[in-house]
Amino acid sequence: MKFSDSQVFVNKLNNLFNMLIAIPLLLVGFGYLEISSGSWTALMEPTNGIVIGLGAGIAIMISYLSFRFKNESRNLVIFENLKLKMNSYYRLATFYYWSAFALACMSTALLYLFAHPAFAIVYAFILFWLSVFRPTIKSLADIFALEDEEKRKFLNKEPLFEDIV
Repeated sequence: MKFSDSQVFVNKLNNLFNMLIAIPLLLVGFGYLEISSGSWTALMEPTNGIVIGLGAGIAIMISYLSFRFKNESRNLVIFENLKLKMNSYYRLATFYYWSAFALACMSTALLYLFAHPAFAIVYAFILFWLSVFRPTIKSLADIFALEDEEKRKFLNKEPLFEDIV
């Protein structure tokens, strides 16, 4: 990916984030309203153990993914130039967002399958972790360990590279 400045970079990340969040959010909202009004019946009757086990499993998986994402993004300082750091972070964030999307789809499917509002809570937990690690320009400058002129350009959203117009 080619990014001309930090704002373009953050916008691409946020567009991906918003796209992958919007799809399950609509389905979870609709499903929760249908279930709470009593007009949706479960396709399978779950036991409490199944609901707790599946809900906890998804919650543990998103927590693990989030902490791995945080740790791996801290390792980006090993790259020498900003282009490599930005491309690596974008690939890492893309993997994280798609993984969270898969877990969100799983919790949405379980919400409809079991008609249990606990899976809407699990989806809210996924949204919580995603929002905690949502990047800002300042947090990215810290993650990339930028200094002096490079940091000033990055924070002021100025063009970062001469070869990209």
